[in-house]
Amino acid sequence: MLEQPEFGQLLKALRQERGLSQAEVAEGGMSAAYLSRLESGARRPTAKVLDHLTQRLGVPASVLQGIHTSPLGRALASASSSDDTDDAIRLLGEAVQAESGEDLSLRWLSLWKLAQLHAKQGERQDELAAARELTELGDRLEVPTLQVRSRTLLARCLRAVGDIEEARAVAQNALRTADNGAVPVADTVRAQLVLLSVEAESGLITEARRLADQMLEPIDVLPTVLRAEALWSAANVRIRQGDYPGAAQLLQRALAELPSHSDLMLRLRLAASSLYLQMIPRRVTEAQQWLTEAEHALGLFGGPLHRQELLVIKAHLAFHQRDLVLAKTLCEQLTDALPQLTFRDRIRLEVLAHQIRILEGDREAGVRRIEELAQEAQNASNVHLASEIWRTLAETLAWASERQAAPSLPEPSGFHEGVTR
Repeated sequence: MLEQPEFGQLLKALRQERGLSQAEVAEGGMSAAYLSRLESGARRPTAKVLDHLTQRLGVPASVLQGIHTSPLGRALASASSSDDTDDAIRLLGEAVQAESGEDLSLRWLSLWKLAQLHAKQGERQDELAAARELTELGDRLEVPTLQVRSRTLLARCLRAVGDIEEARAVAQNALRTADNGAVPVADTVRAQLVLLSVEAESGLITEARRLADQMLEPIDVLPTVLRAEALWSAANVRIRQGDYPGAAQLLQRALAELPSHSDLMLRLRLAASSLYLQMIPRRVTEAQQWLTEAEHALGLFGGPLHRQELLVIKAHLAFHQRDLVLAKTLCEQLTDALPQLTFRDRIRLEVLAHQIRILEGDREAGVRRIEELAQEAQNASNVHLASEIWRTLAETLAWASERQAAPSLPEPSGFHEGVTR
């Protein structure tokens, strides 16, 4: 057994990584106050409490028992309680490489933590590599819950780097495993979430809507954080179907689910701002409102990746507000961050930069590069993104023609609201 306070630090990290409150973990086995004392290091767990915790957290018992004898276990405990992400990655990465690991469950948990740390730093290829090894280990352990979680993470990573076809296959596999095995409802919903997003980006909107409706059926029994994610994902599908009132209603529900200090609340504010800019006509005022609130929250508890996401959305918002100088400045400012962005955000930001290039008069080069980016999205099987790029190019060319024909006139109101001509 880990000694206190290391046991409590690891317990708290495991709970938070799953988006669970103390009350949700304690339910049915102890009081939330007792769990709080465990996490603070003030109490030691009994055997009965350990059994309850392993079930509620979905980890093998070996993760919490005998871990102190293993260098990898000590590295995991240290990394889980460290505030220095770079140091935690170094410490845990060295331990994972040095120890092949007779205890596969401990190695699985270490890689899970390492993948999360890489994600926090925007190190997408490193996160993807960890997710692939997690999937292999999950199969060797033959634990359905770990198999589902590994594949769900792998599908998310593949989607982020633009490999939509493999992401779809992996997500489908995760959901089949979830349906066939005794896994928590939350894990099934997470598998549905990633498959839904991949189906939507593949242009399979009808299938994505079916998954969204199915996912919302157990909405009331889900943890708060997962419930908000499910509502946001369903809103995303409705936007792609053109159901903007339905999308706005779900977005409001999602944002109402969370406390204002939640990390996910920051992410949802950013997502809401982005989604309002995707509506037709674009709802620039609402997008500005949510972006302003997100920027305020960023100063309180956001990280570097949140900052990048905010700047990306701010650049698109500036463009739709017809502040081309600010939009161009932000695009240039984000150039060094391109490798850390998701495939979708990178492509959309590059398209924006070349929209500005067209409006500045370099029409031929701008059009050529946007066409290349549309083809890149199409080759990645991201049908929705490719369609968005072609529509964006048509809007931009129409706006450029109107500027050239009447340069002294104000910008057409239809384009300010994002209406396709």
